[in-house]
Amino acid sequence: MPNKSRLPALLALSLICAARLALADDAGESAPPSSSTLERVVVVGQREQAQPDQNYRVDAVNSLGPLGTEPVINTPYTVGILPEDLIENSQAINFKDVSKYLPLVEYQEQQGPDILRPQTRGIQGGNFQNTRLDGMTFFITVANAMEQFQQIEVVNGPSASLYGPANPSGMFNFVSKRPTDYDLRRVSVSYDSNAIGTIHGDFGGPIDRNGVFSFRLNGLFGEGDGYVDHSHQRRALGDLGLDIRPFESTVLELNYSDYDLVDKGYPGWFTYGEKIILPPAPDPTRVGYGQSYAGVDLETHIGTARLKHDFSSDWHLVVGVLRQDAVRNINTPVNNIKSDAGNYVSSFANGFAPRFQITSDSAYLNGTFATGFLTHDLTIGTAGYEEYQWSPTIRPGAASLLLGTANIYDPMIFPEPSGGPPYIHPAYDASNIWQQGVNLNDTIHLSEAWLVRLGVSQDWFRTNNYSAKGAVLPGYTDSGASPTGSLMFKPAANMTAYFTYASSLQAGDTAPGTAANAGVSLPPYRSSEYEVGFKADIGRMNLAADLFRIQRPFANLNPADNIFEISGDQVSRGFEFTAIGELAPNLTMYGGIALLDDKLEDTGLASTNDKTFVGTPKVKGNVLLEYSVPAVRGLVASFDYQFSGTRAGDDTGAFVAPGYSLFDLGVRYTERVFAKAVTWRLAVDNLTNRFYWSTIAPSNLTGVNTGNMLAHLGAPRTVLATVSMDF
Repeated sequence: MPNKSRLPALLALSLICAARLALADDAGESAPPSSSTLERVVVVGQREQAQPDQNYRVDAVNSLGPLGTEPVINTPYTVGILPEDLIENSQAINFKDVSKYLPLVEYQEQQGPDILRPQTRGIQGGNFQNTRLDGMTFFITVANAMEQFQQIEVVNGPSASLYGPANPSGMFNFVSKRPTDYDLRRVSVSYDSNAIGTIHGDFGGPIDRNGVFSFRLNGLFGEGDGYVDHSHQRRALGDLGLDIRPFESTVLELNYSDYDLVDKGYPGWFTYGEKIILPPAPDPTRVGYGQSYAGVDLETHIGTARLKHDFSSDWHLVVGVLRQDAVRNINTPVNNIKSDAGNYVSSFANGFAPRFQITSDSAYLNGTFATGFLTHDLTIGTAGYEEYQWSPTIRPGAASLLLGTANIYDPMIFPEPSGGPPYIHPAYDASNIWQQGVNLNDTIHLSEAWLVRLGVSQDWFRTNNYSAKGAVLPGYTDSGASPTGSLMFKPAANMTAYFTYASSLQAGDTAPGTAANAGVSLPPYRSSEYEVGFKADIGRMNLAADLFRIQRPFANLNPADNIFEISGDQVSRGFEFTAIGELAPNLTMYGGIALLDDKLEDTGLASTNDKTFVGTPKVKGNVLLEYSVPAVRGLVASFDYQFSGTRAGDDTGAFVAPGYSLFDLGVRYTERVFAKAVTWRLAVDNLTNRFYWSTIAPSNLTGVNTGNMLAHLGAPRTVLATVSMDF
């Protein structure tokens, strides 16, 4: 187990930093600038976060990398960016909370709201293949605190030509909070109606007078009772970032974070077979869907180092490495529905990986040059990782996992088994995946109006599998290329129309233990996408729309011989639209809508062929409106509307689960007290207390239902309150 002593040390450091800053004021050092100058600019000239007058608009991704230095409007992809201001104003604590503001993004909860896989365009992401931290691969299906992130960037659809082989479900880059070039001293105290209180300190600034060294430290502790009687949550975060600038054009970014999360007593998740019709979602606050002694205990430790150097105003280099070690003790109740009447059997969750480790890297050189009358925006890079997943050495029998039987309309509290929750240790290294590749992307300016972008990623990957006794199981070694091409037309500088084709490679899935070819890895999958889109920055609004078609192989068990094999394709077609910015004077909008037609094709089975993919809504979106009250300076009222259409409940289309509409109201007020900013935030999420299934999904990443479908309950009405004070 990782050493927990590092977390208290980081939390203690926050007090030391605060004291240092306070002494600096007494010693007559310069006071922090006014709020209008608090936003810094990174060395490449891109904003780290949206300015207050940007209305949540962000013009470029945070860091140099596969997309280079081009503004978002000049990229032939659908790119969504969630800025720091919106993350902070949402009072979110995990990605599920904040993802609703990304209207084109979906998620599939795995073992609760803190363990989920993000996705776009109806295609589920992986444990780690579709997520990046500061451009480097990391595990998302572990505990991650939103308070440590400055920005979230999403590239929709297949992105293997940019980032290497991955599921064609989009790429999610989480950007760490970076040190500030001003003295930042902010403490926030928050509370929600579930009696959970949290204190969060955010400190930053130069360490020396020459600005060579600067820091950013985020520390928080929160604990209290959850929305179900006898439920409990505890969170603790220490996140320290250091910037070292030996030269004006060079910066070394170092970061270390340590996050612990415990959730006990919240509702477990539900599973059901093909012939079961999922009942309507019940009240999640009812006692009995979870048990007070059952839940998750998660630890995540991440260290990163990234060197950024400007050779000139045209050429930039970024080199980085990441190391993550995550421990997961998952003992959430699984309620397996056995009949349409809602009878279920509740058992401890078991068999999930108790530990993940990954070391990842990235290096990119971005530059602009000319060949004759053509101008090139070139990116040359490499990215890869080596990851390890553990499995419990001893798997308990079904009898020791059993909690009891009940009905979804009459849940029960079960006594804790005499042996307690399953013990996840000892564990063994069950699999090791290595991947490394090189990529080349060039945007060629044929004229001011016409551009061509060409790219390719050549990658090598290897999978090793092991038994609990150390025996080598069938593995996998292969390589391949993922090309892409785009044609762009700019009728004006603030508009771009584009057509993009992408061919995306990813490692094949491994046959489940119930298959006749258990443990055998399938050959690489190749997905393809066609996308046509249009972007325009009009006034203070950023608008984007696109049409797309994605096709990817779909693996399943052949009922004739029980062989796990490619049995068809998942084909997703759709339309997306987003609008971000000032809709009218004092009125900000951040919203969009996605229309999806996501089906299984060429399955060879009449029962599943041409059926809608499990859990994918035909319509989904979110609209956030914020109004700055002119009569009261600093007062902002907000309204958010999140909506989802009906979703297929199984592979055969036997039934659909209802859609849902959720409404949130909020208000915040900022004023200056003794020349320091103080902000109060108050919000009510799920105002109408709608009961709904937040996730309906296959039991497996590819949709192979060797087990059951799964369903998770959405959170009830919740009141959130925060006060943030600068000092």
